[in-house]
Amino acid sequence: MTELVAPLPQVGVVDIALATSQAETRAATQVLGEIWSQDGGPPLTPELAWALLHAGNYVAVARCDDVVIGAAIAFRGYDDHGLHLHSHIAGLLPTHQGSKIGFALKQHQRQWALAQGIDRITWTFDPLVARNAYFNIVKLGTTIAGYYPDFYGPLDDDINAGDESDRCLASWQLDSERAVRAAAGELNAPTVAELRRRGAVGALVEGASGEPLIEGTGHLDGVPLLCQLPRDIVSLRASAPTLARQWRLALRSVLAPTLYDGWQVDAVTRNGWLVLTPPSRAAR
Repeated sequence: MTELVAPLPQVGVVDIALATSQAETRAATQVLGEIWSQDGGPPLTPELAWALLHAGNYVAVARCDDVVIGAAIAFRGYDDHGLHLHSHIAGLLPTHQGSKIGFALKQHQRQWALAQGIDRITWTFDPLVARNAYFNIVKLGTTIAGYYPDFYGPLDDDINAGDESDRCLASWQLDSERAVRAAAGELNAPTVAELRRRGAVGALVEGASGEPLIEGTGHLDGVPLLCQLPRDIVSLRASAPTLARQWRLALRSVLAPTLYDGWQVDAVTRNGWLVLTPPSRAAR
């Protein structure tokens, strides 16, 4: 049987640890400021990061050869489902993205939360960023608990500038079978061809000119729905902002009401298709 908490993935010379001093929290906010470059400085102040750590929250740094290359900051929260840890921000420098370090950083956060008696972590993410959706749903084993249009209001960093800040709420039940299997690398992403053979229907697809096309959202006979995401929405915001906004509005019009009706994003394909499955008949 797969263990609830497995050893952290081996990522070479990278060390991931909880910050222990004001200097380390300052280093964490500095690297986060490099990732989310904006005129006003880092996305949160080092003083706030230090206060969060001092109050018993989670501030961790990832180092490579003693250089901080990533960080994650989270704080305790409480909602209708009880106590949880809210992961406000986590990131790696572009030079280290696409490695196993991000996965190891989140697993470190998961282990810390479980050791604190916290069995759930939440965070928001932009559903238009395909690589993040795949990472959250497939690599970590989260589910989506809600859709929030323009959640943060205007953002002026290099990643989000010029777009409305729609966000999905990721909910990571740390002791669930799904999360345990993901930690062991046992969750697999289906292919679009496999899903089509099973009867899945395209609800949102990319047109011949890269535009979003809403094909149909009829929830008939429990058929899964597929929502295609643009290949690189961050680049699209810079090169074709009008087209990027079309994608924002199209995905919002399909995904928000579908999630509200009880559907779940069960998987994300490697090439960026969200797979939505209907609520069970028993839940209706």
